[in-house]
Amino acid sequence: MKKTKQPPVTVTGQPMSSFDCWIVKIGNVIGWLYFAAVLISVFEVVLRYGFNRPTSWAHEITLMLVGIGMVWGGSYCMAEDRHIRVTVVRDAMPASIRRIVDVVVGFLTLLFCSGLAWAGYVMFQKTVFDPAGALRLQRTGSAFNSAAPAVVKTVLFIVILLMTIQALQQLYIKIRLLFRPETTPEKEAQGENRC
Repeated sequence: MKKTKQPPVTVTGQPMSSFDCWIVKIGNVIGWLYFAAVLISVFEVVLRYGFNRPTSWAHEITLMLVGIGMVWGGSYCMAEDRHIRVTVVRDAMPASIRRIVDVVVGFLTLLFCSGLAWAGYVMFQKTVFDPAGALRLQRTGSAFNSAAPAVVKTVLFIVILLMTIQALQQLYIKIRLLFRPETTPEKEAQGENRC
């Protein structure tokens, strides 16, 4: 029997949009970077302690791969709506007040992500370009001297931009739900395949 592939789902049943589906699918591929980091670490241990031939690149590459995975995790958690939150007070509120609180939290999230995007842009610009504007990737300064800092900071900036777009999109959905009290995210996601 052929197994059909199910789309990624959130706590509420489905990702909020096809954009979220795209982020989750890319994140599932990026998750394999952790496996590559483990393989590189095992390779380094064998070379270092088995053959007394340590590499100059294993540590930097491992940090870069794990860093990319960790950074993508922020956008992935937003897409799946699985980020950590304390809901003791919110859950005790009536549904109408809860929707208003969701909009306020969505607005604050958008504001936070927008500020991070600006800071990420400044950091990206400093790590990729020199003061004159010429392309110059920041390097580690080690024996391997890789451009890992520039790669991780570029990925960080891209992910922060994605999170800002997600925050805007999720705020829009929460505002729509505010004016449609009979609809909840759970009801809206039922029977609907967005991926």
